[in-house]
Amino acid sequence: MVIELVAGLITGSLALLSDAAHMVTDVAALGLALGVIYLARRAPSPRASFGLLRAEVLGAFANGITLAIVCFSIFREAIERMFGEPVEVAAAPVMIIGSVGLLINLGSAWHLYRADSDGLNIRGALAHMVADALGSVAAMIAAVGIWLGFPLADPIASLVIGALILWGTVRLLRDASRVLLDFAPSGVDADAVLRELEAMEGVSEVHEMHLWSIDGRLPVLSAHLVHDASAQPVELRQRVEAMLDRRFGIRHTTLQTEPLPCGNDCALFESEQST
Repeated sequence: MVIELVAGLITGSLALLSDAAHMVTDVAALGLALGVIYLARRAPSPRASFGLLRAEVLGAFANGITLAIVCFSIFREAIERMFGEPVEVAAAPVMIIGSVGLLINLGSAWHLYRADSDGLNIRGALAHMVADALGSVAAMIAAVGIWLGFPLADPIASLVIGALILWGTVRLLRDASRVLLDFAPSGVDADAVLRELEAMEGVSEVHEMHLWSIDGRLPVLSAHLVHDASAQPVELRQRVEAMLDRRFGIRHTTLQTEPLPCGNDCALFESEQST
C-alpha cells in the first residue's frame, strides 16, 4: 500500500493511487474479517443459541459497503482526469510496481480461496484481494497505453477495473442481504421443499413453513405438519427429517405435528359417546 501510494504520487498514475486507496480499505476489511472469524467461533449460549455465526454476514456486508464507496471514488477521479487537463504519467515504474502487486495479490487471494471460499465473510475479504489484483492489472495496462502514446489509458483502465469491482460488490451485497433478510438459502428451492413435505405419506397439510439461513451456508427450517389419524407423530417427524437431510441437506429443523381435525364426524362420534 505504502509503495503504491508513494509511486502513484511520484509518477502521477491514477491507477496506482486508486489501488493504494483501495488497499487502505483492505487493511480494515481483512482486520474485520479476522475479528468476525473469532466471534463466529464462539460457542452458543442460552442468549445466543446459534452463537455469533451471523457476524460473518455482517462483516461481509460491511466489506461490500466499503468496496462500493471505493468504486465510486475511482469513477469520480477517472472521469475528472478524462475531461480535465492531461496528467503525465511515468510508464516504467507503473509497470514494475503493478507486476509485483499482481503477484502478491494473486498469492493472497489463492490462500483466502483455499481457506473457505463458500463463507460470506471470507468472500468479502477475497473480493478485496481480487479487486487489488485487478487494480494491478489496470495499472499494467495503463502503463502499456502510456508507452504507446495514449495518456487516457490510465483513467480508462481505472474505470474498467472499477466496474469489475462494483460487479462483484453488488453480488456480495445481494447475498449478504438475502441472509440478513432471512430469505431462503440460494442453494435450496423453497417451493420444492414444500412440495416434498406435502407429498410425504401421512401429511395432509403444511403451514407456517419458514426456511432461512444463519450464515449463508447453514439452512434452517421450521414447519407445522398436519397429519391424518393413521400417522404416528414421532415416526412422521423422523421420516420428514431424514427426507430433508437426504434431499436438501437441511439438518437443523423444528417440526410441529398437529392432528387433522375430523369436523362433523368427530361431533357425531362425541354425541354418540355421551348418550
